[in-house]
Amino acid sequence: MTKNLPLLILVLFLVAFSSCKDDNASPLRNVRFDPDLLNKLHQEGGACHTYSLQSRNLGTVYTRQVLVAFTGEIPLAQQQQVLADYGFVTGMGAAVNSNSASLQPVQLQEGLSCSQVEQAIKELAADTRIAYVTPYFLQDGNQLLGISNEAMVTVTPNGLPALYQLAKAYNAQVLKPLGNNTYLVKVDKHAKGNALELANYLQGKPGITQAEPDFVVSISNGKSTPLQLVAGNRAE
Repeated sequence: MTKNLPLLILVLFLVAFSSCKDDNASPLRNVRFDPDLLNKLHQEGGACHTYSLQSRNLGTVYTRQVLVAFTGEIPLAQQQQVLADYGFVTGMGAAVNSNSASLQPVQLQEGLSCSQVEQAIKELAADTRIAYVTPYFLQDGNQLLGISNEAMVTVTPNGLPALYQLAKAYNAQVLKPLGNNTYLVKVDKHAKGNALELANYLQGKPGITQAEPDFVVSISNGKSTPLQLVAGNRAE
């Protein structure tokens, strides 16, 4: 027994070390390798945020799908490779193009909560190969609204300088005029918020008369469906 004592001490030391070395690890750092980790987090609960466009309540995030734009022009096979790193992703739908990006619906595992999906969005956005990630919202039972990377902003006759200043402060980009003092404004993950948050931020600012995001609209039926862009207040 005495001869085996040093070996026993070594084994106990290794067990103790392995049990504490990951105490400070971020759970989402391991999500890409463990598809069940988000489900474990689900058991801990977590408040779900509600989202709105001005006075219109969009509800909580839809838990089966998010919208992703990749950095640069990455071929479909490479996009699939990128998403294969994440255990909570199960597939991709049919892409839709905004004026400035190709937006890819990405399907998620069943059983996630809305707060888990918000965590998953943060994890995807941290990937350098991904330029933009936003949630979907379920409307009227089967219509999905995904937030695109663009917003339409109408300014007063002399409000364009104010829009440029506000966009710069938000780390957004004014892309082009659309007519009638309306301009297309682009955001990505480096902006202070997504296109919905940008629209809410701009609303009521001096020089701004209206701001609304473009939504990606599809039907929630478990299949890839044709998508279209619809301006915010007209997606009702």
